[in-house]
Amino acid sequence: MNTPTSNEAGQEWQRDGSEIVWTRFYGPWRVEARCPVAAPFNGPSELTIRLAVGGSAREVEEGMDAALETDGIPANLLRQIPLAEIKAGARAALATQDDRAMNEPYPVPARCRTEEDYTLLVAELVRMRATGTTAPQGELAGRLGIGKATMSERIKRSKELGLWDGQRLTDKATALLTQWWREQEGN
Repeated sequence: MNTPTSNEAGQEWQRDGSEIVWTRFYGPWRVEARCPVAAPFNGPSELTIRLAVGGSAREVEEGMDAALETDGIPANLLRQIPLAEIKAGARAALATQDDRAMNEPYPVPARCRTEEDYTLLVAELVRMRATGTTAPQGELAGRLGIGKATMSERIKRSKELGLWDGQRLTDKATALLTQWWREQEGN
């Protein structure tokens, strides 16, 4: 079994440009999770597993032997990757980033009229869910001073407009949100 290398097992998230990165070694395998700081979600957008042998000739030989023995990435390594721990750590690490777009709520208007309004609505729901809000629809409805039925109708309308698929923002919504951010930066 590949056990985490003791000196790497407790490594915290590290900043790397516009991403935060978590790294752990399991025998000769390097597992890395990357999270973009400005993404409208928490959790990794990339998970990489690669053979990472190096050091002395003996260490290289042992690492290669382990990789040859399993004929590549072993299935039990995939089961050992603590994805829930990675996501929880990412959530905590992202909350401390000064340039994190998700720290500020989206300015959802009290009445949704345009596609941009509906995009801000679903983007805010995604942000709230990603930051740990257990009932984002109810909380947002309360914040806007509308009923839960009205909120449900707005979410339904966002699906009809092709902005929300029930789980995440669509490409159309992401494009509208990107445009909205550009306009905000220009002001």
